[in-house]
Amino acid sequence: MNFVGRHDHIAGGYRRVNAATYGFTLSHNTSETKPFVKESLSWKWHKGSRVSTINDWLQIKIGGDEEVKKKKGRQQLNRIKSTKYTIITFLPQNLLEQFRRIANFYFLIMTVISLVIDSPVSPMTSLLPLAFVIAVTAAKQGYEDFLRYRTDNVVNRSPVTVIRNGVATDIQSQHVCPGDLVVVERDCDVPCDLVLLRSTDPHGKCFITTANLDGESNLKTLLVPRDLPLVEINQLHKLGVIECESPKTDLYSFNGKIELAGSEGRVLPLSADNVLLRGSRVKNTECVIGCAVYTGMTTKLQLNSRLTRNKSASSEVYVNRFLVVVLVLMIGIVSMMYFFKRYEEIYVIPNLAYLGPAADGYSIRQFLQDYLSFLILFNYLIPISLYVTIELQRGIGGFFMEWDLQLYDEAADEHFIVNTSNLNEELGQIDILFSDKTGTLTKNEMIFQQCSINGRKYVFKKTRLLEEETGALIDINKFNKDQKNFFQALTICHTVQVAGDSDTNQAKEAETPDKEANGRSGLAKMYSISDITEESHNSSQQSGVNFDNIQGLETSITNNPNGQTHNSINSNDTINAINSNGTNGSIAANITSDINPLLDETDKVEKRKRPLIVKRSPNFTRATSRIHPVMSLPIQMTNGTGVGCTIEMVNRSTAPNLLVPAGSRPSSLPFTRSTSAIDLPDDGSVVPIATGHKRSQSYGAPGAYITQPGQQGGVLYRTASTMSRESYAAPNFQRQPTILIRAESQRRKHEIEQVVHTLDYQASSPDEKALVEACANLGLVYMGDDDDVLRIKVVPPHMDYSRPFSVGKVNEMHFSRLNVLEFTSDRKRMSVIVKDENGTKWIYTKGAESYVFPLCANAQSDIVSRTDAHISDFARQGLRTLAVARRRVGDHEYRQFVAGLGEANSSLENRKELLEQTYANIECNLELLGSTAVEDALQDEVADTLISLQKAGIKIWVLTGDKVETALNIALSCGHIPPDAIKYFIIDCQSKEDMLVHLNALDREIVFGIGAPCALLIDGKSLSIALSETPEVFRDIAIKCTAVLCCRLSPLQKSEVVSLIRTAKEGYTTAAVGDGANDVSMIQEAHVGLGIMGKEGRQAARCADFSFAKFCMLKRLILVHGHYHTTRLCYLVLYFFYKNIYFMGIMFLFQFYSLFSSGSVYDSLFLTLYNVIYTSLPILFISLTEKAYSEEMLMTQPELYKKNTNNKGLHWQYFLVWSFFGVYHTLVTFFFTEYVFSTNNVLLNVGQPAEFSCFGTLLMEIVVVVVNLKLLLDSKYLSYWFIVSIVGSILSFVITTVIYNVIDLDYDTDIYWAYNKLLCSLPIWLFTILTVIACLLPDYVIRVTPKAFNLPKRSFYPNAGRLKMEGKINTTHL
Repeated sequence: MNFVGRHDHIAGGYRRVNAATYGFTLSHNTSETKPFVKESLSWKWHKGSRVSTINDWLQIKIGGDEEVKKKKGRQQLNRIKSTKYTIITFLPQNLLEQFRRIANFYFLIMTVISLVIDSPVSPMTSLLPLAFVIAVTAAKQGYEDFLRYRTDNVVNRSPVTVIRNGVATDIQSQHVCPGDLVVVERDCDVPCDLVLLRSTDPHGKCFITTANLDGESNLKTLLVPRDLPLVEINQLHKLGVIECESPKTDLYSFNGKIELAGSEGRVLPLSADNVLLRGSRVKNTECVIGCAVYTGMTTKLQLNSRLTRNKSASSEVYVNRFLVVVLVLMIGIVSMMYFFKRYEEIYVIPNLAYLGPAADGYSIRQFLQDYLSFLILFNYLIPISLYVTIELQRGIGGFFMEWDLQLYDEAADEHFIVNTSNLNEELGQIDILFSDKTGTLTKNEMIFQQCSINGRKYVFKKTRLLEEETGALIDINKFNKDQKNFFQALTICHTVQVAGDSDTNQAKEAETPDKEANGRSGLAKMYSISDITEESHNSSQQSGVNFDNIQGLETSITNNPNGQTHNSINSNDTINAINSNGTNGSIAANITSDINPLLDETDKVEKRKRPLIVKRSPNFTRATSRIHPVMSLPIQMTNGTGVGCTIEMVNRSTAPNLLVPAGSRPSSLPFTRSTSAIDLPDDGSVVPIATGHKRSQSYGAPGAYITQPGQQGGVLYRTASTMSRESYAAPNFQRQPTILIRAESQRRKHEIEQVVHTLDYQASSPDEKALVEACANLGLVYMGDDDDVLRIKVVPPHMDYSRPFSVGKVNEMHFSRLNVLEFTSDRKRMSVIVKDENGTKWIYTKGAESYVFPLCANAQSDIVSRTDAHISDFARQGLRTLAVARRRVGDHEYRQFVAGLGEANSSLENRKELLEQTYANIECNLELLGSTAVEDALQDEVADTLISLQKAGIKIWVLTGDKVETALNIALSCGHIPPDAIKYFIIDCQSKEDMLVHLNALDREIVFGIGAPCALLIDGKSLSIALSETPEVFRDIAIKCTAVLCCRLSPLQKSEVVSLIRTAKEGYTTAAVGDGANDVSMIQEAHVGLGIMGKEGRQAARCADFSFAKFCMLKRLILVHGHYHTTRLCYLVLYFFYKNIYFMGIMFLFQFYSLFSSGSVYDSLFLTLYNVIYTSLPILFISLTEKAYSEEMLMTQPELYKKNTNNKGLHWQYFLVWSFFGVYHTLVTFFFTEYVFSTNNVLLNVGQPAEFSCFGTLLMEIVVVVVNLKLLLDSKYLSYWFIVSIVGSILSFVITTVIYNVIDLDYDTDIYWAYNKLLCSLPIWLFTILTVIACLLPDYVIRVTPKAFNLPKRSFYPNAGRLKMEGKINTTHL
């Protein structure tokens, strides 16, 4: 591949540089004499570069500095790191993070205390659960970090070609150093920030896409620095030194210069147009070479990819509150137990001699021993396994969402992705949803819909224009001067690149005439875009032969695309007949290849090999008085009588002779088959002729024409058949053009779509691409540029059946593009200066009407006013608008412009201001041509999604960069703003006082509206005043509105708006959804980030907490999964506190019967396994499967979403209810058991009193059974696995206790054979059943009573009446 540089600037253009001056081609082939040679991988470790910093400026030697190569060693200067840990730091850093949690830190302290003091229970009861929780959490976080490490390695270890000392070598991306010359080929990602030095483009251009940087998938153009010396590439490392600013986050600015070495001694300025940023991808350029300036974590991409702030679910706040309350309660219990013990030691124990002397309670050591013993005894009030169970529930719940087939996009093969499972339940807490518009609510697929030309409005009809006033359909043949100038301007004023194949391959075919041997059809070579012809959709069925004998037709078909006849055809007779009639080339004119003439790609050769068939044009006239020249088609056939004959075809062209030499093709072939290649089978068989009642099929159908012998022997003439319906049905015959036009329109649309797909337009904006494609549909096809010469083919549609085909002959226009005045966010327009074929120079301008209208001449005021009215109409329909203007530029004026442009570009100071002034001098006194209206189609089911979310109580704010009119109509059409809402506009606010006036007026509108919906629309300029001057007032009033629409916002302003609401004292839960990199800051700022895998890249999807393919999936994600996760987590948290209160409540009551001795009623085995095994699995299952409502009900009744917002399920009243049940179960279990053992403890079959170990074991058995069965009663969604988990948990207690009690360990308490005795006792079984029933009876009554008496359903969650009341209060407060 040849590299050329941008040498100098001549008259605003570029001078071509012959690539042969370099003397070599970049290659890895070692057989070449002076190429790049691939070096060994060991050599790459010793490359280095000099990077010095002077006054915050970097000096980088191009190619690197030899002096520091050995000092660099094996450095990884271009390595990307997104992991949190390393092998060395994982254990200490992870432990530090985990012990920041209050529960983990608490149990760590308890474990240490139990090891230090004489603990009443085994230290393992605290150590083992803590170790289990820490290990599971560490494994989960370590695995997630390992996945990030693997993802980093995919990028860091990708191969990159660099040039060091003039030799190319392949190294890993992580070893690229500043100063290295990096080679980037087409469709490859840029590995680091590079200064462009060489490009294979003849003008030193490089085309890139930056979807991963700024979310724009459109093509952008970069340039080799102006006046860069043309040195050989193997000498580039001696070019000089690059001096640039330190890396900054701004993607669109770069200040630097190249200090040329040697005798040159010049300094060349560098700007952002000369820099390839990491994350961009090279397109439409075969290869480029750049010098690395910023690498690794200092690239602009990494500086903008800031780490997401640690997000935590709002439910953790309530969990921490419960923990604090329980901790305070535990401290109170421990203190009370200690004082009761001191009382017993002082007043009771001295009276009981058999207990021995009392301990010295006044010593500090005894105080610590007693107090800490109670603390360890009751530390199980804090549920240590709560956190690990929540982690498991979130992780597995995330998998459930990813496995949801309704969140899978089959068309794009995109799965739902959970990036942050810690926020699953936050999906059910959203109060305010912030949404981008373009690409999120809309598809970012621009479709040209309407236009205004010279004050008249037109509707685009694919291949024609419909004038709104007259209703006339106009094609390109009928365009007047204004219409031609308008669409010609759209075809010229752009920076679109043709990435696909055009008809330029004709030159290649001329160079290789032997391509037919490679399988390419000779006829296929002659087809190009200029061969668009007109015939009906069923033209393949309209052959002008008698189809009564289909066998004869089959003999006239050949599978050879080169025109050779089948073996059954006498080729000698054919040649002789052609020569005798003097009709050389008639075969080419009448036998055509069955391919789409618009397709001319070499990769579709096989599909072009279609049968050659005899057919006629459907565009015929029935007038019998017209004389038609006769062409003989000497194909031997046999009719039904066995008589050989020759079929005679009639040429319908008005030209006297359309016969062309072999190997060429006429400008218009009336017999061209337009059916796509896929319409015919590959084996070359004849397509069966469809039969039906449609009139378009009757032409050429059997019986339409009668074959009869003519004057010449063996020749058949065709005349209209009197038996044909068309020959006498005069009224019906008048509809022929309408039917054919309809079929033709469909065929032509299909062909144009194939042409556009083949050319593959790449544009700097989707609007620009849509306009160029619309021009191609109308017949002005942009074929690309060659040396800045724009080629535009005029392809008339031939849809006027009253005109002969000679009218509208295909031609090609050429325009020399002299300068491009690029679009910027400040200019809001772009201009192109061109020179037409007559040498006249023109400037074409296209941009926002507010910036183009002031540039028009004063004489254009009438057209400006009419066009402005049309633009307002377009905006009300939700269309994106642009104004188009032009004027002629004189030679003297253009020379002044070029001089001013050169002076501005050579200036190192105030370059931007000088360029703007130069542009303004030539962009003036324009002639307004009209305006365009482009539609950005809405996403599927977006209206239903937004309306459902609003019914669920979620306020929606749309933050967009579009103009207010366009955004307003999109908001109305998608249901964001109710049609009956009061719309309040705050536009162009200049001061704080004005903003306060607007906000006060809006507040009065809301108050006096008495519940009427109100929508606020504010632009970016006014919003900046609100955010900086009156943020709190703006927030408090805007939050009252039903919908808020913020227009003309920058990405930073989007983030600021989200931050303003997120930090409100009311504690709103925010979510942000977007699809582009410009939405990343907004997504990361919100509590919940939602990314759409859109067409603007994947940056938003990667940075979001949840990502999916379509906006409509948001409805199911929030209303179903959000509701379920919130409900399940509330159940999980409350249940854990309940079962620990129940568990420790018995321990508390037991102390009153043991003289507060700090002894445990449970064995240490039970303390260890209670939270880990006995009660953990059922609650995990129910927290994953519980469904209070069906999915269909949640989708159809969005109001149910309000039941869980604001963490209603974790409010104090529900915590107290669950605590009450824990206390009730404690009292029933303990006192029932205590009563039985105290009144008659002969419960065993052996006839002996039960020992103390039996008392504690029986209590533990009842606790395990009750807490598991309570889940069964409270659950609303039973599954087999859930029931199995309950039975399994109870059996796990039985099995572990049986095994444990048959082993005489004598480790903690002695329960040897105690449980076996209980299992063998029938009274114990009866007592256990009665106690469990007594405990669960209230739960059962609460569950069945509403159903039995049809009472309003009440549960431990808010009921409907309370919700309705709270909703009214919230609405009033807002």
